[in-house]
Amino acid sequence: MNELKKCLTESPVFSKLTPADHAELAQLAARQVFHKGEFICFQGDVWPNVLYLAAGRLGWSMLSPDGKRHVVFRLGACDVVWGHSLFDNAPMPASLEVMENSVVYLWSGDAILPIISRSVDAVWDVTRELVATMRHVREVVYGFAFHPVAGRLARLLLKHYQPVDGKPAPRDLTLDEMADSIGTTRELVSKTLHRFADEGMIQISRMQFIFTNRNDLEQIAGHDE
Repeated sequence: MNELKKCLTESPVFSKLTPADHAELAQLAARQVFHKGEFICFQGDVWPNVLYLAAGRLGWSMLSPDGKRHVVFRLGACDVVWGHSLFDNAPMPASLEVMENSVVYLWSGDAILPIISRSVDAVWDVTRELVATMRHVREVVYGFAFHPVAGRLARLLLKHYQPVDGKPAPRDLTLDEMADSIGTTRELVSKTLHRFADEGMIQISRMQFIFTNRNDLEQIAGHDE
């Protein structure tokens, strides 16, 4: 619990609370371990909780009306999830999926809201976090609607790997994970990656990418950098 208290002092929202609040939160937190492929909540569930991701990787995934699954974005260690149902008691708009084995701390809304409400700055930070998430989802949806597969894949590579020309990057996303992230099939992802390789933008092996022309990738992605 001491480790959790230290993390809370460095996290948005929680950093605005007092040491006594941190101690109370640590006492109330339910530590859970989830394994890759499990779901913490499903789209359509009422899930009025807050989650702190201590280790691992989670993803928000959505089912479209025709049943296709899209991973909207991923969460990493130290990220915090504020369940939508916490604020309106309505169903969750997406599923929270475990992308790799994860350690999380969970609070119910009834337990955490009275503590957060002690600090106006903490409440304001919750609003900032929710708005940032909404803007992020908007960019993802915009990308699905207006960018072809090559552009969406280039944007994913640039954002996820933060490439430097000539330096290798371990392949920690599978073809299926890339496809889920950009709303397409693994076959089309593979074909597009090899197109990038043929055009001299990347080198591909089973274990890593080497980015050889970031500028061309940025042009495909629609970046102005």
